[in-house]
Amino acid sequence: MNFTTELITLRTDDGIPLGGALWTPSHSAARTAIALFAGTGAEFHQPLFIWLGEQLAAAGFTTISLNRRDHGQYFGLHGLHDAAMDQRYAIDLLTGRGAAQVLLAGHSYGTVTVPYYVAETDDQRVAGLILLAALGDMRRGSMLMLGSQDRYDAVVAEAEQAVAAGRGDETFLIPPMVAGYPPMVHSYTVFLDKRGPNAKVVPIELVKQVGERPLFAIRDPADPFPATLPPAQERLEAANPNLTYRLLDDASRDQNSSNVHYFDGREDEVFRHLMEWMQQHGFTA
Repeated sequence: MNFTTELITLRTDDGIPLGGALWTPSHSAARTAIALFAGTGAEFHQPLFIWLGEQLAAAGFTTISLNRRDHGQYFGLHGLHDAAMDQRYAIDLLTGRGAAQVLLAGHSYGTVTVPYYVAETDDQRVAGLILLAALGDMRRGSMLMLGSQDRYDAVVAEAEQAVAAGRGDETFLIPPMVAGYPPMVHSYTVFLDKRGPNAKVVPIELVKQVGERPLFAIRDPADPFPATLPPAQERLEAANPNLTYRLLDDASRDQNSSNVHYFDGREDEVFRHLMEWMQQHGFTA
């Protein structure tokens, strides 16, 4: 191998440890580095990110996959803002090791946190954004997950009442996002923050706020996760003219498989499209 792999732990300013993996090319100080951030309930070591980290490092790009504080089972216990701000620690590490610019890449819910971070900070070290299994509006996805608008409104009302009564830290279960997933634990406060009607979890709005940075988004047409469904692509493309959207060819896959959301079996296609976009925009190692 022409790269090294290092397991790392970074600690936030408020003392939370963030686990991750760092892939460093052996013979180059990459000008462009990539930071990967996972989606709902996922960890830095999800197979897609291990594969991407190795492929990108082999191509000469220093790459990190780092947990936010809302990784794994903690998703429903930490709010969007603090978790998204954790992405700064990956950027600090990469630029501290010589990168002149960083591409932020998020998968699924990570396609919320990545543009949210840039919209909030305008961090000039971030040169571009990569949205894997790009969401359109996580609020709409939450409503579809709960089954109906009436059911969604009822859960919102329950959460609002609990917060008003000082019980915002109490937790409850919400249904699986798709078949085969477990139900998820959320506190009432975090449910409203991440899934409520006023939640700032709408990439079609967030990508309007990232300046002139180029964006790349990709999706498998068989992806069953509700927030990726049409018209997510059309609305993302309309929101930012600097966004390049790649919809993979329809391979007539099992629409009920959550593995499709992770591009299982199609990693080479994703990598090829990603590298083409990076080359077009001058993101070189």
